[in-house]
Amino acid sequence: MRYLYTGRQAKEIDSHAIHTVGIPGLVLMEKAAMTIAAVLMEREDKTKKILAVCGSGNNGGDGVAAARLLCAQGYHAAVTVIGEPDHMTEEMKRQLAIAVNCDVPVLPLTAVGDHEFDVILDGVFGIGLSREVEGVYEQVIDQINESGADIYALDVPSGIHAGTGVVLGTAVRAKCTITFGVNKLGLVLHPGCEYAGEVLVGDIGFPSVSTEAVESAYYYYEPEDLALQLPYRPVRSHKGTFGRVLVVAGSETMAGAAYLAAGAAYSMGAGLVKVISPACNREMLLTSLPEILFAVRDELADALDWADAILVGPGLGLTDESEEMIRYIVENSPVPTVIDGDGIRLCRNVTDTLSDNFILTPHLKEMNYLTGIPVPELQKDLPGTTRKAAGEWNCVVVQKDARTVVSDGRECYINVSGNNGMATGGSGDVLAGMMTGLLGQRMEPFAAAKLAVYLHGLSGDVMAREKGRYSLLASDLITGIAKVTAGILEAEGGMEHE
Repeated sequence: MRYLYTGRQAKEIDSHAIHTVGIPGLVLMEKAAMTIAAVLMEREDKTKKILAVCGSGNNGGDGVAAARLLCAQGYHAAVTVIGEPDHMTEEMKRQLAIAVNCDVPVLPLTAVGDHEFDVILDGVFGIGLSREVEGVYEQVIDQINESGADIYALDVPSGIHAGTGVVLGTAVRAKCTITFGVNKLGLVLHPGCEYAGEVLVGDIGFPSVSTEAVESAYYYYEPEDLALQLPYRPVRSHKGTFGRVLVVAGSETMAGAAYLAAGAAYSMGAGLVKVISPACNREMLLTSLPEILFAVRDELADALDWADAILVGPGLGLTDESEEMIRYIVENSPVPTVIDGDGIRLCRNVTDTLSDNFILTPHLKEMNYLTGIPVPELQKDLPGTTRKAAGEWNCVVVQKDARTVVSDGRECYINVSGNNGMATGGSGDVLAGMMTGLLGQRMEPFAAAKLAVYLHGLSGDVMAREKGRYSLLASDLITGIAKVTAGILEAEGGMEHE
């Protein structure tokens, strides 16, 4: 698990290291420059001409110092500076003076547009930018983007808000972003991640006491987290050990939603899955997935008593009967419950609060219906709006987007797995089924939601490599679940938990 920080939080860590721990700022800057130089020396040969485009702040100082170190290693590196000399930080002034004393070429700003350089280091703005980019800065950023050079952004691409990923007018489009000390929230969220390219987190000497002094509510999973997060499966077990999952889904024209959700719950490890759907769906569902138990809507009350976890909503339809089912489940569910798809809209009609035993899984349009916040505003602050909605609804909220966010009202998990091939009908039904399958195995709702979202994306990544992104189907994701979990088991030596 890796934590993410806003620009303000990253500044607090830097300040703690300097003012509380006592590490001189120039030492941290030299470490940052060494990290930049190491990346460039590994990836670019000495025939390449390198230009560091540096602003007047400490981000510019990192770029100047890196150019000096590269020159010392025999690279053709030069510096150009944007901004008024009177506005330079003391560290930037010091680095520029050192560079001049070491005969590092300092070129006029017109060098950016001359197209003579193969590599550009973007050190124009750092993590503190919060205003729109305009004037000469806008022109220089546009020239960097039009240069045809390989662009390495320092800390964050200039023009990207470090906390939200929002483009502040215009922004550098980097091949690679070398960020310092800790990863930044704006490098993971859209559209910032599209401008950042590959993100490398470089160690610049922040002591652990400094990073621990600044608490972050944002984090994401990495592959090594999976084995630790998956529910325990004892060797001595039976189908009841792994939970009874109830899927209330499908309508006369949407039987596939019930199939996908139920199949995903089974593939996620559930012991038994019962589907409640209109009677006309019985034959199709039992033929396609003979492992399920089938019941009709009149049997809902008994099914609630049977279940260890419930999913309601996929393909349910926006009918009065469906709304009454949602009302009954909201008022009577004794177990962890996922509300997805049509169930979200119907849920809003019957209540304005739930409990921490519930998970809501809205996409952006459904989130708009739940909160009244316009979609463009939701996209500007996915973590903030998800966290707020979770607090107001008193439950776990999974706001689905290219970067899905999961929150319990306190923490925010930001998902980094998955791809655009998963933007296809039924993908959300699979995700909801995965969550419920994990809930049936006694995972807590917040933990189950986070793990399901991450595994869902990994499944999509595995299958996209096999089929390509254009041809990916929701049902392929169920196959992907098996491939991902089998890979985890293999990495652990092929042994079940004992």
